[in-house]
Amino acid sequence: MSPRTRRLSALALAAVPFAAWAWPVAEPALIRLPFFDECDSIDAIPMRQHVNYNVDIQPIWSARCANCHVEPEGGNAAADLFLDPPNSWFFLYNEPSSQDPELIRVVPNRPWQSLLFTKLNCDVVDIGVRMPRDRQPIPIAEQALVHDWILAGAPETDDDTIFRARFELRG
Repeated sequence: MSPRTRRLSALALAAVPFAAWAWPVAEPALIRLPFFDECDSIDAIPMRQHVNYNVDIQPIWSARCANCHVEPEGGNAAADLFLDPPNSWFFLYNEPSSQDPELIRVVPNRPWQSLLFTKLNCDVVDIGVRMPRDRQPIPIAEQALVHDWILAGAPETDDDTIFRARFELRG
């Protein structure tokens, strides 16, 4: 290697840290986590595998949420969230909240970053109030089922996981 080549190589190597420092870095997405002491514990509920949206989750919306989150004639559902079948999944999966577009209703595989789950599970929420509004919270077993569905990736039909969450426990 010639002396000139060595000097150029040394200069190039010396410039690497400065180039890395000057490289633009995207800001990480804002991750909001709830105050866990303001949330119901679902730790005692066994984790559920293979949650089917239409069989397991839609009945929760129909029984507990449909009075406010349905498409009325000539009007809109509360928070522009339609939970009546057959299209409710499309209003949830990776959809921004109409109240705050930075908050996503259902973030696949991330229940604690999903506005839907925190609004069902926590007394203190990022926006609005706990759901269902002005009624008793939904039972812990149903909250856990929604959690497990989101954790599985919030599939529209059955999930195909064998072992979800790498044997991690809730909490």
